[in-house]
Amino acid sequence: MGSGRGGIVTSGAGKVAHKFIDLPIGTFLLTRVSFDSEHNAPYLRLMNEAGEFLYAHPGGQCTLEFNMHRKRCIGWYDMRAGNCHSCPAEREVDDKYEQCPECQQKTGFNPAFYNTTELSQQQAELNAKPHILYLAYFAPHVIKVGITYAARNLARLLEQGARSAVILETFPSANIARQYEAQIARLPGICESVQLRKKINLLTEQRYDQTTARQSLEQAVQEITMRLNVSFEDCEYLELSRYMLDGPEFDSTMLSEISEPKISGEFVGMIGSLIIMRYGERPIFLPLKKFIGRDVIISRETVPLELAPLQTALF
Repeated sequence: MGSGRGGIVTSGAGKVAHKFIDLPIGTFLLTRVSFDSEHNAPYLRLMNEAGEFLYAHPGGQCTLEFNMHRKRCIGWYDMRAGNCHSCPAEREVDDKYEQCPECQQKTGFNPAFYNTTELSQQQAELNAKPHILYLAYFAPHVIKVGITYAARNLARLLEQGARSAVILETFPSANIARQYEAQIARLPGICESVQLRKKINLLTEQRYDQTTARQSLEQAVQEITMRLNVSFEDCEYLELSRYMLDGPEFDSTMLSEISEPKISGEFVGMIGSLIIMRYGERPIFLPLKKFIGRDVIISRETVPLELAPLQTALF
């Protein structure tokens, strides 16, 4: 995955957004971890020393090592043109932020737009475009409802790490989609958010089963239609693992989380923001989202890692 997968990808408005490359070597600022809307392939958005943004598909043998001594603003995003810009003041930010206040204002994006009376013009324009209402599956009793800009296709579902999902409906605006999202979120067994730590625990503590996932989503749809007295005529059920993993399905309970700010080995895939690699015979992962805003040194060499010993059962 990633090797030789270059090319121009256009935005939903038809404008050229960015060109994908293979993972480069050197030092870069990690500014985003996501999936492209054209091929549903994982990518890292990196910024080089010249302030240029690169969109790289991870793949092959590599090492990512992060500098934890400072966290920098990732810059701002022009939602109309689909372009990224470096932070004009090159500011450092607190650990809990990704952008400085100026770049956040320039971007104008607010995912919780329904909780404020002051919308940016950029957000208002985005809200007026078609949005998807979906259910994302993480475990039999952990199903999340959400909405996303329709032109992003599967990108939002994939960057959350949902192994299965169902698209309930596409609405002409975010405001209409949000009305349904809010009603569904009030139902038992449905949530609006799943924290990263919980996603990791669910991934590593129980094996994913496609049949169970489909049954759970079907039951959730039936419950929603009955309780809210609505119907979704063209539900689309999605099995998403094939976009995340470079190879056959594996037992995620065998995964080991890396405690140090680096990972090394052979790229296996990405489940949401978790990059998965094979270090020797051992599958390991690192949550890349918590390193956004950090400088990363990328090389094609394998380096030693400190791994906790595997627990073995006694018989």
